[in-house]
Amino acid sequence: MPAEAPTVTGISPKEGPPGTRVTIRGQHFGNSPRDLMGLTICGCNCLLSAEWVSPNKIIARSGPANCKGDIIVMTRQGGIGASTVQFRGYMETVGPLKESAVWVEEEISNWGRRAMSTTAMQQQDPLGLSVEDSSKSLPDDQMNQYFPHPSSESLSSEDFVPARFLLKNHHGTSFDDLKAGLSHLQRKVGAHKEGQLSFLKANVGAVMDQLDTLCVLRDKFEQDALQVRMMPTVRLEQSIEDSRREADRLFKEVLNRRENADATRNALSAMQRNKFLFLLPTSIEKNSIKGDYDLIVNDYTRAKSLFSDSDIEIFKRVFEEVDKRIDSLISRLKTQLTTMPCTLEDQKKLARNLASLDGDNNHAWNAIEARYNYLLESLTAPPEKPPENSNNALSPSSKLGGGQNWQGELPIKIQTVEDCLEVFSFQFPELWKLGQSYFSGELQVEASSGHNKSFRDIILRSIKMLCEIVKENLTMPVGTLTPKHKNSNKNSTDFGPWLPQCLTEVVFLYKSLCGLDLPSDALALINNLIQDLRFHCLLVIMKQTSEQVRMLYKQETWVHDLPSATLPGKQSGGLVTALPSLFESKVTDAVTLLKESIFVHIPGETTVNPILANPSVHSQYGSLAQSIFQGFVQTLEHLSSSKEVMSATPMFLSQILTSSLPPTRQSGNRKLPSENPQLIILSNCLYTRDIVLPSVMKSLASLTGDQETPPLLLARETAVNLLSDLDKQLCEKYLESKTDPLVGTIEPSMYIGEFDWAKLPERSVIERGDLRPYIKEILANLISVNCEVQNVLPSQCRRLLSYIVEMIAEEVSRLMTCIPNFNDEGVLQAHIDLAFLRKTLSPFCTPTAKAFFNEALEAVPPVQKAEHKKWVCSPFASDFKFISFLCRAMEHIFIGIEAKMRLQLLCLKP
Repeated sequence: MPAEAPTVTGISPKEGPPGTRVTIRGQHFGNSPRDLMGLTICGCNCLLSAEWVSPNKIIARSGPANCKGDIIVMTRQGGIGASTVQFRGYMETVGPLKESAVWVEEEISNWGRRAMSTTAMQQQDPLGLSVEDSSKSLPDDQMNQYFPHPSSESLSSEDFVPARFLLKNHHGTSFDDLKAGLSHLQRKVGAHKEGQLSFLKANVGAVMDQLDTLCVLRDKFEQDALQVRMMPTVRLEQSIEDSRREADRLFKEVLNRRENADATRNALSAMQRNKFLFLLPTSIEKNSIKGDYDLIVNDYTRAKSLFSDSDIEIFKRVFEEVDKRIDSLISRLKTQLTTMPCTLEDQKKLARNLASLDGDNNHAWNAIEARYNYLLESLTAPPEKPPENSNNALSPSSKLGGGQNWQGELPIKIQTVEDCLEVFSFQFPELWKLGQSYFSGELQVEASSGHNKSFRDIILRSIKMLCEIVKENLTMPVGTLTPKHKNSNKNSTDFGPWLPQCLTEVVFLYKSLCGLDLPSDALALINNLIQDLRFHCLLVIMKQTSEQVRMLYKQETWVHDLPSATLPGKQSGGLVTALPSLFESKVTDAVTLLKESIFVHIPGETTVNPILANPSVHSQYGSLAQSIFQGFVQTLEHLSSSKEVMSATPMFLSQILTSSLPPTRQSGNRKLPSENPQLIILSNCLYTRDIVLPSVMKSLASLTGDQETPPLLLARETAVNLLSDLDKQLCEKYLESKTDPLVGTIEPSMYIGEFDWAKLPERSVIERGDLRPYIKEILANLISVNCEVQNVLPSQCRRLLSYIVEMIAEEVSRLMTCIPNFNDEGVLQAHIDLAFLRKTLSPFCTPTAKAFFNEALEAVPPVQKAEHKKWVCSPFASDFKFISFLCRAMEHIFIGIEAKMRLQLLCLKP
């Protein structure tokens, strides 16, 4: 497998002059020094100076390169490698501060005329430490924070600061390394003091050249002195003096102008140094327009500390102008501080600036009072009317809408409550935070001891004002709400759809105020408001639900929405409409709305439903539940007594034949059912009592912890009694509507065609072999009732028909007792009619009905003919099984009757 190419990933240092000792780090540098075949730094071959240390490290000396380039390593197995870093080589220039044995020409260096590069003036670390990780050095902006005064880490700078040098170059160096560096620096300084001999040894050639030059100069000087015979220095001194006098004469005017220029320059310099003061008035105006008051405060504080005690007249006059501008600014800031609306941060900033400018502690308190007054004004201001096409922020609950149109305009009082809650939730926290900033010293003023109680009163008054506004607009008593106020204002139900949302807003406000660390008595006011709103909401929603249930008769469509329902303990139920389901849905929606609104948990509550934990409120809740049940009973009563239901009662055939008006099944705009509406109402009543009522009670009990408490048990018992009483009333109305017409048709049918019981022809009964029409009329009408009840409410068929059979038996008994005379054929016909009627109606006969049938038989004379006696049974027999008493010859009469009326007899079977 071929070896991988070497890779250079790090070097230290990253730049330097020729001969810099470079530490090269990377991978795959070979397994031994023999594997290293080549090394180039910036294109220069540095293999001769390379020292292989490990497969990951090589030390070498840089070559004479003056550029930036790669470090390429070539190994025996991996070949030519690559480099991810670069080394920069530069040619170091000898400066005046660097020790050198060679004379440096100043004209060539041109010091001070051009900026030298950092690398050109770079010097070795005086501590002798290698800085390999420069990323640990602090950034320049952080260094400037530590050293605000002019300072530098450069050794050649006039502002050199040793501490800054150490932080810049040795931020990550350990203390032991610094101690070693200090020892190195001490040795280096000692070497400079004691190592002149070594310096001379190192530069002996240059020193000998200088000594030779000095010797030649001395010989030339002595030779010149012997020739001239005088000291050249005397003549040189005289020449210099003459030159000085002539220069003074020539440049006297120039020197005077120079002195004047220096004086002017000094004056201008003084003005330049203090131009901050002279420009301060203009700066105050400009910064005031921009709103940069912090800068004004800083400038004024600085000028006050520098020039307030100055005796210089010009400074005094300028400072007086500055004071005038500051006084004008203070008055403007006071106006802005108390002018609302104003943000909390702006008020804090203005209060701090005013405190810094004039040192008055009352500005912060004035800001608190201004914000408090603005809060009160906002709470008492009339609400703005929302745009016509805009959606209301508070929309009524759809669960309580019913059939009413709640898309109208938002009530003005609800709008007022909404606006007050919104204003309070935004402004009150700012008022509280402003006060806390004042007492904590954040506004740079010392709070007055008397302001603690005043601020507490401000907080309490603000919350009390909100509570009073909410209670007043929601038609609640201003005092603590108790059950005795349940009828305080009947118009409060007008706001029922919006009350849950109002309560939700108040609860949200309470939760937000809990995070402000308010006093307990302040939170108690909001908590009491929530409790009052909860009870008021409970009261209004239950009353509104009761009113909606009471008006459910308007929503009766007579459509059979539910299939045949099975009642407990019954074989089958009956047809029901959507009315019981609407009743159940109204109660369920109200309970759900109560759970979502009044039973929302708030901080600090220990019970899930604190409202119903109150026994008096719990009792009131049971009373409200009773009113809901009474409302549904009233709905059923209203339907049963309505004209459209009464006029829709089907007539019997005899009534239709004798009536001049055709039957109708439609009244108003609602289509009535084909079945008897009275029976449907009765079926709804029984279905509500046996099926819906337990479900409704379970829903109501869910508010009390899924248990039926005594108030709810009383409400349930009341509801059962009301529905049972309504059941009796509906049955009586239905039976009255059916019994009177049915009984009224018996006598006309008995004497139809001027029939006379005493004038029947001889052997007419045996020859005709049939019943009288009144018996068929009774059976037909009873079959009609039976069919009507079976279609709607089969479980009540025996109960209703038994009562009708009693009335039929009573009427037949009365008619038989009123017949004055019977002939033999009439006696036989009466016995046959009564026997067949009693046998057919025996499944529905009660003891009372049987007694009436016996009275009717007793009113009929006994059979006189011998041929009749042999097939007529005794009138006192317990049953009427004629076939056993009939002669074989007359058996066909009864068989024929049963064959003819077989369908009718089947219809009357239980």
